[in-house]
Amino acid sequence: MTSQSKGQTINIKHQSEYPVISTTKGRSINFKQRLLGVTLLIPAAIFITFTMFLPIVWNIVLSFADWSPLSGLHLVGLDNYSKLFQDSVTLKGFGYSIFIAVISSLIAILTGLLLALMVYKMSNKEGAVFRLIFFTPSMMPFIIIGLIFSFILSPDGLVNQFFRLIGLGSLEQAWLAKPGLVLWTVAVVSGWKGAGSVMMLLYTAIITIPASMFEAARLEGANYFRQIQMIILPLIKPTIGMVSMLVIIGSFKAYDIVFTMTKGGPGDYSKIVPLQMLDVAFSFNEFGYAAAIGVLFTILVAIIIFISQKFTKGDVYEY
Repeated sequence: MTSQSKGQTINIKHQSEYPVISTTKGRSINFKQRLLGVTLLIPAAIFITFTMFLPIVWNIVLSFADWSPLSGLHLVGLDNYSKLFQDSVTLKGFGYSIFIAVISSLIAILTGLLLALMVYKMSNKEGAVFRLIFFTPSMMPFIIIGLIFSFILSPDGLVNQFFRLIGLGSLEQAWLAKPGLVLWTVAVVSGWKGAGSVMMLLYTAIITIPASMFEAARLEGANYFRQIQMIILPLIKPTIGMVSMLVIIGSFKAYDIVFTMTKGGPGDYSKIVPLQMLDVAFSFNEFGYAAAIGVLFTILVAIIIFISQKFTKGDVYEY
C-alpha cells in the first residue's frame, strides 16, 4: 500500500496482527510421543494378553467341554452348567463365598473408616505410630494370618484361655470346628486383616480435604461428629466406593486364609468356591466342570461389584 504526504511516497507493508506459527513441528512431536507411549505399552499388553485374556477365553471354551490330558477336548454344551445347578456342595460353596465376602468386606470397610477418622484427630507423631500398628496386619500374607489364628482360636488357644482366666468359661467355643460359627470366624479374621489397608486409603482421602472447611465448620459450632457427617463422608464417598470394590474383589479370593484355617471344614461347611474348584479339577479330573464353576463365579462377583458401586457412588466436588 502506498500513501503520499507532502510530495513523498511512503510504502507501508501490512503485517499480520498475530504471528503465524507453524504447527507441523508440534504435530510431529505429538506423534512421536504417542508412538513412544504405544511402544512402551506393547510389552505390558502382550503380557496381559497371555496371562489374562487368553486364559479367560480358554476357560470359557473349556466350560462347554469335557477335557482331560488323555482323552482331549470334547464339547458337551451346557452339561457342565446343568450339573453345577444340581450339585449341592458347589451351590453351598457359592453361598459360603458370598457370606465371607460380604461380612468381611463390611468389617474391613467400617473398621478401616473408624480407624481413619480416629487417626486423623491425632497428632503427627501419635498418628504415625498408630497407622503403623493398624496397617501391620495388612502387610502380612493371608497364610501367615491364617496359621496364627488357627492356633489362637484352637480349643486350647489364647481366646478360650482368656475366657477361662476372667471367669467366662461358658463363652469357650470350638471356633473353627462348629458349623454355625466357622464362617463368622473366618469372615471376622479376614475383615480384621483388610481394615488396615482401608484405613490408609481413607485417611489419605481425608487429609486432602482443605483445612479451611473444618475451620469454617468449627466457627459455626459443628463438633467433630457433625464435621464427619457434613464434610468428610460426602467428600470421600468416591474413595469409599473404590475401596469397597477392591475389598470385595479381595474377599472373594479368600482361598489361602480358609485353607490354612479350616481346609474347608468341618465337613464342607467352609468349602468356598475356590476350594471346590481345585477339588473338582485336580482330585476328580473334571476340568470342564471346574471351568464352568469359575465362569459362573466370575459373573457373580461382577454383579456384586456392580451393585456395590451403585450404592457407594458419590458426587465429585471441586475445592
